[in-house]
Order: sequence, then C-alpha cells, then structure tokens
Amino acid sequence: MALMTGYWFSRAFRLNRTDSRTISIETGIQNSGLGLVLLFNPKIFPPELNMGGMAFIAAWWGIWHIISGLGIATFWSKVRPAEKFADYSN
Repeated sequence: MALMTGYWFSRAFRLNRTDSRTISIETGIQNSGLGLVLLFNPKIFPPELNMGGMAFIAAWWGIWHIISGLGIATFWSKVRPAEKFADYSN
C-alpha cells in the first residue's frame, strides 16, 4: 500500500515515472523504519506498556517492505519507464 501510494501520489504531482518509482520505494521503506523508531522511543511508548506485539508487527512489515521493494525494483529494472521510449524514437 505504501509503495503504491508513493507512486501514485508523485504521479498526481506530475513527476516523471523514474522519479515516481524512486519515491515509491523510498516511501515504503521509510514508513517501516519510522514505525520501528517510534515504537522503540521510550518517550512515545514507555517500556512498561510492554509493546512486544507491536514491535513484532512493525518488524514484520519492515521485512515485507524490503522484500516487496526489492521485488518491484527488480521488475522495474527490466521495464523502462514510458517517457524514456520517446527519447529513443529520434
């Protein structure tokens, strides 16, 4: 969801597809890291609240975003963005 949101949000602001792909991957991975940082910040979630379950879920999503980010990056590395085809038509 974060990967897709990052891509389409940047496309809505008329960024080119290459930049949109970059923002998509950054959005997905940054959101996972932010979740873990917030979870382990004792000012936001004190240790006495025992947030082990939340840490497990945030860690799982972090791993998932890395796997899905690598997957989409691999796919996109084999498919050029549509705007680049116009450069080769000359």
